[in-house]
Amino acid sequence: MTTFFTVLILTYSVQGEELQMRMVYESEAACSSAIALAGALVAEPLAVQCVKSNLISWSPRPQARPDDLEEY
Repeated sequence: MTTFFTVLILTYSVQGEELQMRMVYESEAACSSAIALAGALVAEPLAVQCVKSNLISWSPRPQARPDDLEEY
């Protein structure tokens, strides 16, 4: 299964100024797990979301056949 890099976007406010923090994860599942920890980073986040990119982080690659493989 091919997985794509996913960005966690955390939006929060400090003294009335809106700020964003972005963190890159290797999969959407890892990013989703990190959402639960967003409260530990910021007391009251305004928004937390995961955005999947189109950049591949992992893809299965076919294995080459061995040269000594006998045909049946």
